[in-house]
Amino acid sequence: MSAFFHSSESDVHIEVGEYQEFPKSECAAVESSPKPKLRHLSVVLLSFGVLCVLQAILNITLRLAVGEPTTKGEKQEISCPQDWMMFGSSCYYISSQRSNWDNSRQDCLQREADLVIINSKVEQAFLTGFTMAAWVGMTDREEEGSWMWVDGTPVNKDRLQWAKGQPDGAFGGEDCGDLRAMINFTGLNDYNCLARSRWICEKKSRVA
Repeated sequence: MSAFFHSSESDVHIEVGEYQEFPKSECAAVESSPKPKLRHLSVVLLSFGVLCVLQAILNITLRLAVGEPTTKGEKQEISCPQDWMMFGSSCYYISSQRSNWDNSRQDCLQREADLVIINSKVEQAFLTGFTMAAWVGMTDREEEGSWMWVDGTPVNKDRLQWAKGQPDGAFGGEDCGDLRAMINFTGLNDYNCLARSRWICEKKSRVA
């Protein structure tokens, strides 16, 4: 809408026109629209949160799998009780105290074991040296000179090492066996069953 005002005294006239609203600047348009960078950051944070949850689930699953008992066909670990040593498939206990042969065997039986039965020179070498003398599970009480292990099997003298000159049945009878580790006197030996000595127990290792 336009209007003209004329003055009689001059040619000056004033024109009044309609008010025209100019469009907002581009900067204002950008500010009013969603910000792409913030939207992208939200997506990244959401993805990271999902990955953390998946990682936690995976860790729990792995721990449960490790704690499951071994299935048939898998290799099983064997172990020995505390203060026992393992060699092959057996566990060995070497006493710190001393007693006679019968009491020593009784101690082993109370530990669900027995005095050691040595089956080879390799096993004998492993047990030699832990102490100067220790009772083992052999005796010739039933028949003099016929050495038997506590499980009833005969002692194979050819497969084991005896101390020099042993067994000799000295001092009126030595019916129990021990393992010696002394200078110039190492190996199996017959000894008086009433003598006090340390002892070695043996039992089968267990599945962990």
